[in-house]
Amino acid sequence: MGTQHTRGFTIIETMLVLAITGVLIAGLLTGIGASIGVQRYRDSVTSLKSLVQDQYARVTNVSNDRNENWTCDASATPVSTANSGIAPGQTDCVLLGRYLSISDGAISMATVVGYGNNTTSPTGTSDVKQMKDNYTFGIAKDSIETPTIEWGSTISWPVKGTGSLSDQTPHRIGILIVRSPQTGALYTFTSSPLATVTEIDTISSDALKELLIEGTATIPGQSARSVCINPDGVVVPERFALFINEAATGATSIETRTNNTTKDLGGTTEC
Repeated sequence: MGTQHTRGFTIIETMLVLAITGVLIAGLLTGIGASIGVQRYRDSVTSLKSLVQDQYARVTNVSNDRNENWTCDASATPVSTANSGIAPGQTDCVLLGRYLSISDGAISMATVVGYGNNTTSPTGTSDVKQMKDNYTFGIAKDSIETPTIEWGSTISWPVKGTGSLSDQTPHRIGILIVRSPQTGALYTFTSSPLATVTEIDTISSDALKELLIEGTATIPGQSARSVCINPDGVVVPERFALFINEAATGATSIETRTNNTTKDLGGTTEC
């Protein structure tokens, strides 16, 4: 009866199989990592859009949740006053809207308060003019929130077309959303890319009012704006911009656009 021999793999064959398997796994993991990075970038774009849109809901559906321990003075600054006893809605201030300051990937946002210093016989021929002439603006400091753009994404300016600027220009923008006490209409104003965006807890009434530019021909004001959103070191097939429509009046005025979408709509802006 003959002896049977079973042939196994040689060391070279085994090493070759392991090497090929390792390359395939590495390629698979790289592809998965890239896909995760792209999805995270898209999530950061969506979350930033939703955050800005949410400000309109907060301006429209006013919620005065302050307690009785602060009042509001002529500087439109909510002042903590222990046991002041002034119930919500009974101070000389009104809730005018919301202010957002976005700097690279950091966000500061808060409620804008207005002190009516000439409400018995208001001047001004338009809503914007009346707010500028008859109210002192301020920030309710106890309402300040400081989220960040998700997954390390940041903002920047377009590199080509409308609104393009040198990358050396600071990546900061102020967005003011106000509701007219006279008519209830909503208005959106953005800061000039070249303007200094003051820290939200120290911004003055004059600095807030500088955003209230009448007309749509200039920036700052109610002109359309594209704010590019950059991924955190991730290679993505297309970059997005947060687009604020001209004379924005609600959440539907806030969009996200790719370069191709902008071109299809007749724009020239490129991120």
